Amino acid sequence: MRPLFCILLMALTGCVTIVTRAGGKRAPGADVHEAHGFIILNGERTAVKWSDGDSFDFESGPYDGQGTRLFGYNTLESYGPVHRWGDWTREELYTLTKGDADVCAAQEWECTTSGAPDAYGRVLVECPKLAIEMARQGRGLAYAIRGKPNRLVLDAMHQAQRARRGIWAKGVPKGLITALHSFAENTDGKYPTSSNRILDTRTGEAPLRKHTDYYQLCEEVCLRTEDDWSCMVYVPYELRYKNQPPCLIGE
Repeated sequence: MRPLFCILLMALTGCVTIVTRAGGKRAPGADVHEAHGFIILNGERTAVKWSDGDSFDFESGPYDGQGTRLFGYNTLESYGPVHRWGDWTREELYTLTKGDADVCAAQEWECTTSGAPDAYGRVLVECPKLAIEMARQGRGLAYAIRGKPNRLVLDAMHQAQRARRGIWAKGVPKGLITALHSFAENTDGKYPTSSNRILDTRTGEAPLRKHTDYYQLCEEVCLRTEDDWSCMVYVPYELRYKNQPPCLIGE
């Protein structure tokens, strides 16, 4: 629980509170970094708690207590050290990614929502200027699972790539894994294949890549895009935030 002083101060000034704690919805030992701040949602000032660079929980307003998914861009996963490419180590990228929530909470962003949920029941929210800023800093990815991404976000990402900012400091792979699923997750046999999602860092498009491969828990999977590759540690969704395996909590 936040101290009463900080709650009052936030109400008066919009201060940002940075909280790092173990526990909550994650397994004991997990390093959880959260940042409290405000956004302007559909014209109303709304308190939020950022958990990473593209999602937050509402702390006031009509959606109080609900989680979100920001669309139009993407950031690296923050539930553990799972990404790797080029000369980066997983731990280096994870350390960099843990600062994403602080950047988001540092100012109040204009955002909109219709209240529609994504596939996981999270409220879909759009914050256009935040998407551009995260891409400009080399923290966010222009991201479109259908069609083309926002041109301004894509241009900002290309600018960061050329300047070697943020996650691009050690090079730019042509493809970057953003979603990894084992064929074992297809337990009902409804689909003939499983799918991963690979972002094309040149176009911002993230098409599905179908496969029939089985991945083991905590296995690092490396996938090629032309002559480049990127890697991601496989952890099924239900173990990312509760009962985390050792590869996520450093045991």
